[in-house]
Amino acid sequence: MKKLALPLLLLLILQKQYLTLAKSDILRIQRDLDTDKESPRTDKTLYRYFCEALLVFKHIQCPQAVEALTDQEWINRKELGDRVVVGVRGDRASSVRIALTKEEEAFLELYFVKIRPENLHPQKATNSFFVSSDGNTVHCVSRDMNRLHELYKMAPITSQCVRRAVETAAKKLPAEQKGALLHYMGLSAGVFQLQDVSDAALLLESLASRSADETSLDTRGAAGGPRRDFLAFVDRFPVTLEGVPPSKKKRMESGFPEDRIFYDKWRATQYAQREKHLLSYYELRKPSAAKVARLIAQEGWTVNCPRPEDIVRLWKPAPNKVLEIDDFVILSVSEQTWTGLAIKDFGAPEGLGVVATRHFAKDDILCDYHGKVVTAVEGRANVESQHNEPGYVYFFKADGKELCIDAQTSTCSCHPHTKTFGRLINHSRKNPNLKPFHCKINVHGQDQHVILFKANRDISVGSQLKYDYGVRRHSFKAEAMALKRLDE
Repeated sequence: MKKLALPLLLLLILQKQYLTLAKSDILRIQRDLDTDKESPRTDKTLYRYFCEALLVFKHIQCPQAVEALTDQEWINRKELGDRVVVGVRGDRASSVRIALTKEEEAFLELYFVKIRPENLHPQKATNSFFVSSDGNTVHCVSRDMNRLHELYKMAPITSQCVRRAVETAAKKLPAEQKGALLHYMGLSAGVFQLQDVSDAALLLESLASRSADETSLDTRGAAGGPRRDFLAFVDRFPVTLEGVPPSKKKRMESGFPEDRIFYDKWRATQYAQREKHLLSYYELRKPSAAKVARLIAQEGWTVNCPRPEDIVRLWKPAPNKVLEIDDFVILSVSEQTWTGLAIKDFGAPEGLGVVATRHFAKDDILCDYHGKVVTAVEGRANVESQHNEPGYVYFFKADGKELCIDAQTSTCSCHPHTKTFGRLINHSRKNPNLKPFHCKINVHGQDQHVILFKANRDISVGSQLKYDYGVRRHSFKAEAMALKRLDE
């Protein structure tokens, strides 16, 4: 049997043991996060390390590319068949695209929705995807990987070592495949389509798989006992809502230990799945125990299922956290450093819009409608010069005057390098989640009229932001119907 070269052997050990060792703990943390069970900070940090490790060691990305990933890039990921493609472009990394599996996307999305929002600090402006527990951008993914190695008492293997291993293995590939693989890792430039990125990710997986078949890599642990791999256990015995845990005989025949450790973990995982499934039926209103009991009966579950009373106890309404705003809002308006927002292209007919990349509670201030404040007469003249299209203008009344915020250009004179969010928020008459209101704030020593957007309900991660423009459908002048309230 052909022996595997040492560099690629290290890669296989890493993928098969290193990530697998962490994954059993990650499944436990994932269960706690899914059920809104309070998790210690150490668990949430470990979960972040694991997400970073997926990109570094599974998708062979350099740490700088992982550090450069932003919330907007995550929001704008594209689904392509059974893959999800994420683009990364930053000052410290060349442009790369990563094709995640749906399972990997779910891991990162759970971090994005459940952990990252808790780490964000209103006084620390960051749009980075990975944020440390103190609210700062993660600046050293390599150090995080070293800590992950220490946690699982494994010999440190650097990302550079793994990347070189793949480069060595890629030399034996045809030129086209080699070029696609090097481009995927950010080691070469060129224009590649989304399908090319997905194909390169599959090639990377198949390269490791073929190499695994050629090696006689020992699957026994350091102590000489059977390899204790819960991930392999659930691969052999998938956990499903309707599944039955494997018997002792089946476990023995498949080469797993006689003890019940994996068996009990399997049942705990299914139990958590069933909890999540039951709670998903009651997202808006708290159920009664009788309703939950009827649902359990409909599912046909008689063993290893939650009690109706436990589901009622676990149910929680949307969070209602209100942030202190004063100085923060003034700074955000003057510097345009609003965080927790990203611009997304929704395609025709909506076009560009804005989505939340963190949780916002009711009455939180999200951003302002930023632009040059002019008189309403000037604003109407600007509208007419745009062939009677309303464009990016906001008419309002304040201090007995009719005024207008002109945001026709994507950037303003005071922030020439910043694309502001307020002008891109789309319209909804029936289901807006924002409400505009007028205030005066002191910016750089001068009082300025400002239109702020306040959440009129809790807003979850990934939600598109919308407000009622308040304009008559056939009016080109963009005259607001309810702006008199702004004088109050």
